Amino acid sequence: MRMDAMPKERPGAGAMPEESPEQRLSLLLGGALEQKVKEKIDSFGGLLSREAAVIILCQENGISAERKLPLSEARASMLPFSFSARVDRIFPVQQFPGGSFRTVRLHISDQSGEATLVLWNEQAKLAEGGIFAGDAIECSGAYARAGEISIGRGGGISRAGNGTALAVAGLKAGLCNVRGIVEKAESLRAYRDRKTGAEKSMLQFSICSGGKCCRAVWWSPPGDAPQLREGAEVVLEGASFRDGELHLNSFSRIVAGSGPGASGKAGKFLGAAVDGNEAILSIGAEKFRMPIGNALPILGVQAVPRGVAVATLLSIKARALEGKEAHYFSEGNSLASLKFEN
Repeated sequence: MRMDAMPKERPGAGAMPEESPEQRLSLLLGGALEQKVKEKIDSFGGLLSREAAVIILCQENGISAERKLPLSEARASMLPFSFSARVDRIFPVQQFPGGSFRTVRLHISDQSGEATLVLWNEQAKLAEGGIFAGDAIECSGAYARAGEISIGRGGGISRAGNGTALAVAGLKAGLCNVRGIVEKAESLRAYRDRKTGAEKSMLQFSICSGGKCCRAVWWSPPGDAPQLREGAEVVLEGASFRDGELHLNSFSRIVAGSGPGASGKAGKFLGAAVDGNEAILSIGAEKFRMPIGNALPILGVQAVPRGVAVATLLSIKARALEGKEAHYFSEGNSLASLKFEN
C-alpha cells in the first residue's frame, strides 16, 4: 500500500489519556495502595474521606495531585487543578475596610465554557497593569469554591499570551483594546440623559499612538475611575470605536500601561524630509520616521485637497512650521503627539 493512500489518523486519536494522581500513586505503591489509604483514614479517626486520604498520600510521596482541567469540569473538581483560559473581562478591584485585604474578579473562558476567577491580595495586583482583557493565562494550584475558582497560596498565575492592544492609527470599527498616550483630559462633566432625564457624568480626553490621536469619551465612569494625566501611558479595555471616536461604558476599564511610558519634551521643529512613502520629522536633536499619511495629521493637516500630492503638501506644511517651538510626547522611537506654540 502506498503511504499517501493510508488512512490518516484523527488528531489526538493516538494520544494516551493523562494519568490521574491516584493512578500514579498506585504505580508507586502497587498492591499496598488500599492498605495505605485505610491507615491514613484511621490515623484521622475515620473522619477523612478516601479522596482526601489519596491527596495526602500523593503529597507525602512527591506526586502532584493536580490535573489540568477544562473550565467545564474545573468548577466541580474536589481536587486542586490547573487550567488555561482567556481573560474576557476584569472587574474593579475591591478594597476591604482597613486596607488589609483586596480582591478582584475576572471573567474567563476556554473552548469548553466560562467561569469567574477570584484573585486575592498580591495576586489581585496583577489586574492593575500585569494582566489585561484578551490575555491568555496559565493557572496552577486552583480550587473551586461556591461556584468560583480561586488560586491557592502555593499556586500561581502567569500571562501566557498578550491580548491585542492596538495603536490609535490601527483602529477599525468595533470593540477593541487600545494602548496610547493621554494628550488632553478634561474634568468630569455632568449631563442629562435625553431618554430618562437622569443626571449622569462623562469624561472626555484624547489618546495618541502610532502617530495619530483620537477623541475618547467615558460615559458614566465609576467613582474610582483613575485620574488621567497628560503624558501618561494607558490601556483602554473594552472600548468601542465608531465614527472616528472611542467610547467607553460601564464594561470598559482604563489601566496604566505596562510599557516604558511616554516622555514629554520640548524642542524646535526643524522640518520634515520625505523618504519614499515615509516622512522624517526633525525636532531638536531627535528624528521620527513614520508613514506620510500618519505625519500629516500630526502637523495639523486633516485632508488632502484634490490634485495635490501628499508629499508636496507635507513639505509646504513643514516649511510653514519650521523654527517653531514644539511640545511633543514620544513612545520609544515613535512620535505620539505634537503641539506647536502660537
